[in-house]
This record gives sequence, C-alpha cells and structure tokens, in this order.
Amino acid sequence: MSAIIRLKGIAWDHPRGYEPLRATSRAFTETHPNVRIEWDARTLKEFGDMPITDLMDTYDLITIDHPYIGQAYADGLLLSLQERLPKTVLKALEEQSVGPSFRSYFYNEELLALPIDAAALVAASRKELLSKWQLGLPQTRKELFDFYKKIPQDHAVAWPLCATDLWCTFLTLCAQDTGGHFIKNREMDEKVGSRVLDELKHHLDFLHPKSLTWNPIQVLNHMGARDEIVYVPFLFGYTNYSRMGYAQNLVHFSDSPTNPKHSVSTILGGVGLAISSKCKHADEAVAYTEYVARAETQKGIFTANGGQPANLVAWHAQGNNKLCNNFFVNTLKTMENAYVRPQHKGWNLFQEEGADLLHKGLLETMDSSKVVKELNQLYQTLH
Repeated sequence: MSAIIRLKGIAWDHPRGYEPLRATSRAFTETHPNVRIEWDARTLKEFGDMPITDLMDTYDLITIDHPYIGQAYADGLLLSLQERLPKTVLKALEEQSVGPSFRSYFYNEELLALPIDAAALVAASRKELLSKWQLGLPQTRKELFDFYKKIPQDHAVAWPLCATDLWCTFLTLCAQDTGGHFIKNREMDEKVGSRVLDELKHHLDFLHPKSLTWNPIQVLNHMGARDEIVYVPFLFGYTNYSRMGYAQNLVHFSDSPTNPKHSVSTILGGVGLAISSKCKHADEAVAYTEYVARAETQKGIFTANGGQPANLVAWHAQGNNKLCNNFFVNTLKTMENAYVRPQHKGWNLFQEEGADLLHKGLLETMDSSKVVKELNQLYQTLH
C-alpha cells in the first residue's frame, strides 16, 4: 500500500465556507484512498483582508478572495495552474464560469486559483411580508427612497455597512455610476466618490440603526430569526438562508437595484481555491482543486452540502434552484454584470485601511470630498 499523503487546507468560518470542502474531501479520498485532506477555518474578515503569507508554511490548499491575486503573484505565494491542467478542462471551466469569476483569478496571464464559490452583492427580502403589504422590489437606487417610505413603522430596511461591507457597497455604487471606470492610476474619481458618499449618508436616514455595525451574516441571521428587517438592497448573498429549515424564516434573494444608465451591477465576491507554492504534493492538490471546481461536483455534492457554487451548470440546475428557492436564477443577471475590483499589488492593504477610513468618515459625518481625498492620498502611498 502506498504511503498516505496528507494535505491541509484553510477555509473561512461559515458553513458555506467549510462544509462543502469537507464533504468533497471525503468524496475525493474515496477515489484517491492514499490522500487525506483536513480543513481549518479563519474568520470572514481574515479571508477578505488579511495576507496569506503566514499561511504558506502550514497549508497546502488556501481559499482566497480574488483581489489578493496580484499580491500573491508578486510574492510568489501560489502555484500557477494553467500549465498543470489540461486545456480542455480550462476551456470548460471558463465557459462554465458564473460571470467573471474564472477570469478574476488570473494575474499577468497566470491562473492562480480556480473559482469554487460565486457571489456578488444582491438583494435579500422577506417575500411573504412584502407580499402582505403588496410591495414590489425596487429596481433602481432612485426607487429605494420611495420604497423606504412604504415600509410599516415597526419594520425596517437594513444594509450591512460595517467597514468591510461599506467599502464593497461604496465601490459598487461608484461602479454603477461610471460603468466601472472610476479608478485610474491608483486614484479614485473624486467627484464620483464624493457624490456616492453623500448618497450613502442620505440612505442612513432610513436604515436600521445597527446597519453601520453589521456584516451580511449578522443581517441575515436577524432576518432569519425575526420579522423586523424585510429588505436589504445590497449584501453578499448566502444560499444557506434561502434553504428551507436553515433559519426560522426563509430569506429570498434577487438582483440588487442598479443605475439604469449603465449595465454594471454590483461588486464581485466569491472564493477561489489556490495551492501554496510550498505544497509538497502538488499533483494531488491540483487534482483535488480541479475535482472541486468541475461541473459535476459543483452541481452535486458541493451545493448539497451548503456550498454556493461557481459553475454555471450548477446555477442552471433545476434541482439546485428548487433547493434554494430560485436563488441562482434570481441573481444570475447580477453575477453576469459584476464589477471586478483592482487586483494589483497593494490593493488588499488599501482595501483594509481604506475601509476603516471610509467608515470613520461616515460615522463622523466628515465632508465627503475630504474623505475621498484622504482615500486617494492613502492609495498613492501603497505600492
């Protein structure tokens, strides 16, 4: 019997993050009996903002956020995959990509991860409550202000606007207003950013008071447990809450409001599965990564175990839409038109520090143009 090969992976700390990886690891071992894969988890904030440098010596398989790709490339942290996978596999994965997910893991024409989880900011609602009041969903940002006034007094609209999610919403609105063209030479368009920040301040007058401290999971947990929050226009979607029995109340998801002048929807999120450049069993790690990303796995065991797949075959599958109350079909348009953040070296540090600066500016009602000027000054210092 051949020696046992042990691979260690790091996921993010939510059932959507680790359950499908543990399930696929067990299934992979059934066909590769000499391979064992173990998974640890890190927080959602650590997944989105923190460097992976300190993980390289401990973990072979690393789940990453695509804006970190440029930094990982510059530091030589991840295994390049396109020479290790057959061209037919790469072509299929690109054709089956949900929106720009597949291309978002390229940097300088090197593929550094495979998309296994697709997400963007979408809208969430308590459908039965809105039906009771005969309220339709807002289609544009302008319609939101009329919508707020129609919500009964003891109910609320919320946005997750903790620093990290405020940042994602801010970038979304800037992208919607410009078709995605508001950053050039490491500088944000000051007029666009100031106008968007002013708009966000106006929205705050109508939102649940905890919005500025909540992340998407906290908002969805509240929606799932109580009847207070009936609609959220922008948050990263989680199929878990659209599945019967996950929470006390079912949460439905749909496309976020847009700016009808441009086709850009919201900011792209999701998860890529990458391999440490220090991995001692690269062939086995590549084989597992491809197994998780392929259509059959994504459509079946990955989604069945709480995953939010990145493969279009899984998104079109009738059984998956039935399982998740049409989460996939109802948010696909948003995914297809999602805005991809910059990925160059230094972006993640700017994202983390910029989010705190932006959040502080909103809390302290600082002049919007002053906040954006400070963002640009910060941006220019990070190379």
